[in-house]
Amino acid sequence: MRQLRTMHHIKDQEDLRRVRNDDPNFSGTLAKGLMILQSFVRNPRAHANSEFAERLGLPRSTVSRLCRSLQTLGFLDHDERLDRYFIGPAAVTLGYPYVINAPLLTQLRPALQFMADRFEGAVSVSVAMDLDVVFIETCAHQQGTLARPGIGAVRGIVENSMGRAWLAGMTPSERNHFLARVRQMRPEEHARGIEGAKESIANYAKRGFAVNLGDGGMGVLAVGVASDIRYGSRNLLFNCAIPGYRTKPSDLPKTVGPALVQLVSMAGRQAG
Repeated sequence: MRQLRTMHHIKDQEDLRRVRNDDPNFSGTLAKGLMILQSFVRNPRAHANSEFAERLGLPRSTVSRLCRSLQTLGFLDHDERLDRYFIGPAAVTLGYPYVINAPLLTQLRPALQFMADRFEGAVSVSVAMDLDVVFIETCAHQQGTLARPGIGAVRGIVENSMGRAWLAGMTPSERNHFLARVRQMRPEEHARGIEGAKESIANYAKRGFAVNLGDGGMGVLAVGVASDIRYGSRNLLFNCAIPGYRTKPSDLPKTVGPALVQLVSMAGRQAG
């Protein structure tokens, strides 16, 4: 049986048709509704029916019915004055059970906060999902970082130190296939991050962590570690991100990286 595409890989009506040809049990109607909701992940502003229809390649009548249904269930809110849809509160409640089912994160929070304060940055935990990492915990120094991500934020794997650490654990053939997908689906992201990703992959076994020297944007430097700690079917990924004006690239391998490796080792012992 062919492996099903993830929702992040299904971009439009043509993708839906291909998936349904692979699996006649696949629910196209449900997928279309979820595609509308996923439009807000990278673009959280209000959207009109016409925008959904154009982006997803769906008839406006279909989009209208789906949006009304999602609004009735609380997953969308509608502003009649603007005639635009916003993401609704039910979308937040749907993600809540996923986050609270990780009691280890509660135990780790003091250690995450201590490291964030020590380096005046942010320490985060994520899981990989298709071409992105999804943040499920972040502890930040009081001053914060320039790119502090909240729970549920997504970042491209090739541009993120956690994602690069995850890539280092793949077999070469798996990694080449993954990077080819990124190049095809997100060419600009691939161009920005591929050289940094290759450097981290080549040196991960020796260093024990991946690095981001600011190519992820906003001048933020970061180190990332992929742990063996399982959360459902996925492994927890850790990083420490610091604004570039608060540290130097040479500090990452000397202090920040080893400190994160030590934190992840401690987390692994607690997870038992």
